[in-house]
Amino acid sequence: MSPERRKPQGPCPHLHPHFQTRDIMSSAALAARRAVASPSTQCSASTQTLKHRVIATRRARDSRRASSASASASESAQLLRGRTVANKLADTSLFLIGIMGSGKSTVGASLAKALGYNHLDTDELIKSVTKKTPSELFAEAGESEFRAIESMILAEVAAYKRCVISTGGGIVCEKTNWMHLHNGVTVRLHGDSELLARRVLADGVEKRPLLSGDTSGEEQPTIDSIVAKINALLETRETMYKQADITVPLGARDDADGAPVDVIVDRLLTALEERVEADAVQNKLHNEPREGDITVTDPRGELGPRPERPGP
Repeated sequence: MSPERRKPQGPCPHLHPHFQTRDIMSSAALAARRAVASPSTQCSASTQTLKHRVIATRRARDSRRASSASASASESAQLLRGRTVANKLADTSLFLIGIMGSGKSTVGASLAKALGYNHLDTDELIKSVTKKTPSELFAEAGESEFRAIESMILAEVAAYKRCVISTGGGIVCEKTNWMHLHNGVTVRLHGDSELLARRVLADGVEKRPLLSGDTSGEEQPTIDSIVAKINALLETRETMYKQADITVPLGARDDADGAPVDVIVDRLLTALEERVEADAVQNKLHNEPREGDITVTDPRGELGPRPERPGP
């Protein structure tokens, strides 16, 4: 014989079956139950919420697609323009120079992609060869040893064509390096000291050999201390940076962090194209003359064969 089922006990047998529990519910729990007890309201609210989510999701998806399409079109246009500039460069390599924080590595990679060139980074090559970062080499071997290795790396990469080479900020300090830099087009990336300092601080001071371990006694470097260091370096390097064939600004009116990389690349392509066209005019002076290129006019009539005198 099956055991008899016990009837539910509760404080009030007249309550709705949902609420006949052993314990007295708190007012908060009871309110929650009552809200759940109206399925039509819950369904309506859930339906509205679902509709809003679907609409929001669709709008976000459409926005992403439009943004992606715009970015893709912009990138395609830049690639097309880059290939045109590359043809005018006739395989000439480019050397990016500039003080720390100017974005030589980042801009160099994007510029190489636009031109269809290879990208080389002297700091990365030093790391690959020595198995040490520039900061580690500075600390262990000193700046002079680092500069010697840097010069050897530059001498190797300067022999290659169709490359965008991102160099270290101090590579311009060695006079012998300019013999290699002049094998291509030197491009300086130039920005305000405060802009560069913000970038350096965000990227990590420990990555900068001339800043790591030198924070003027401060536990953490500040924008002001980095600006002071950058200005001190510029005092000794500015004349060398000015030897660049092209200087491209990094600033932007509406962005304290400077112009985006794609904008910098556009500026570079414009500057390169203008420089190549100007050089094409100058190169006419160095080309071998063809027949008919050189004409001489003698306003006095004293040059050239003299006409025969008529006979007596």
